[in-house]
Amino acid sequence: MSAAPNRPNGARGRARWINLGSFAALFVLWLLITVPIVGDQPLVAPLFLPSPMSVWNTFWQLMQNGYQGKTLAHHLGISLFRFGVAFGLTVLVAVPLGLWMGMNETVKALLDPPIEITRPMPKLALLPLLIIWFGIGEVSKIVIIVLALFPILSISAMQAVRAVGRRKVQAAMALGASRTMIFRLVIFPASLPGIFTGIRVSIGLGVTMLVGAEMIATNAGIAYMAMSASDFLLTNVVIVGALIMAILGYLLDLLARALENKVVHWGGKEG
Repeated sequence: MSAAPNRPNGARGRARWINLGSFAALFVLWLLITVPIVGDQPLVAPLFLPSPMSVWNTFWQLMQNGYQGKTLAHHLGISLFRFGVAFGLTVLVAVPLGLWMGMNETVKALLDPPIEITRPMPKLALLPLLIIWFGIGEVSKIVIIVLALFPILSISAMQAVRAVGRRKVQAAMALGASRTMIFRLVIFPASLPGIFTGIRVSIGLGVTMLVGAEMIATNAGIAYMAMSASDFLLTNVVIVGALIMAILGYLLDLLARALENKVVHWGGKEG
């Protein structure tokens, strides 16, 4: 009986080892197909997939010398700025709007159709229009990321509100709670797990949309660096850029998870 409370910790420990094992397996596979083992040539030519050592050397060179006259930190900072502004604006607008839609049928009937119509629309197809409307500066780059994230965050917030158990609301009403108190003490806390799910999904999509954003006339950014390098068949630089974006998305997701565990410590539990 005393060992039962340790089971969740044991499961988490096994999950971490499995995660490490999957990364190690991918790394070993990468080594096997890119490093000559028998003979002088690897299974995959460096032009198509360079070895991990070659990619590391390229990363170190970029750290020291930069790319096209700008440091790697500058490229990363520009991409983080574009993502951060777009993501922050979307959260500040889409989440409250989604909560309002979840609580008010009239607002839902008014706003849900345009959001649902624009949700499956390929945002990159709007690039020429955004350039006409907002020019080739930072605004058009930020707007295209916002357009991709807005439906996900607003719909996830709306659905989170609609999933709140009626018994909780009815119990609060029976105790004499006002509408404001019901929202602040019942609906909003119960909606947070669903909202954080939307946030985590949006992080991955937002990092991906950086590629589209940095297709608009620019000379800085991690995605720009990778796309520019591909024009010159600099596969090492392309892979460094792709890995940086992947690690960036992973670290942002870990940050969102940590914030969720701290804020929504009751997630998955019935009160």
